[in-house]
Amino acid sequence: MKTILLLLVFLTPVLAAPVDNQTEQLINAAMQYNFDACNRENIGDVMDSCADEMPDREKFQKETESIFKEKDIHYSLVECELLQVRLPYAKARIVQDTLVLDRKTNDVNAAEYRNSSALLPGERVEYLNTFKKEKGKWKLLLIVSEMRVIKKEKQAEAENE
Repeated sequence: MKTILLLLVFLTPVLAAPVDNQTEQLINAAMQYNFDACNRENIGDVMDSCADEMPDREKFQKETESIFKEKDIHYSLVECELLQVRLPYAKARIVQDTLVLDRKTNDVNAAEYRNSSALLPGERVEYLNTFKKEKGKWKLLLIVSEMRVIKKEKQAEAENE
């Protein structure tokens, strides 16, 4: 239900606010805060970076804790482009690099969830993420697109040679 409500909010043009540099910087900072918390494996800060109404919040927390125990992962924010603001929501295009040193898991359902939640997408991926402003602070809410693997510039150039 929350996902449907969120999608309806983004499909209603009347509530649109202009995209401005300050909001884009704050969204970028929110995404970077999340990645930094993940890189430090600090579950408290990871959950602090997520909106209270995040769907499957408890499942996300459990999977994140499990990944911290099983994997050595580093997330890097490559791009964060603010696309739309409809207060208290915003949508941005995210490009991230993920370096994973151990991809093994015995649970197929866990692997599927992790891959669809940006916890373990691999390489460089692009996706759309929504954010919610809570108590004056932007927080991650929900990934609203499929993750698309994109090639890094140097890798693409080498393949074209």
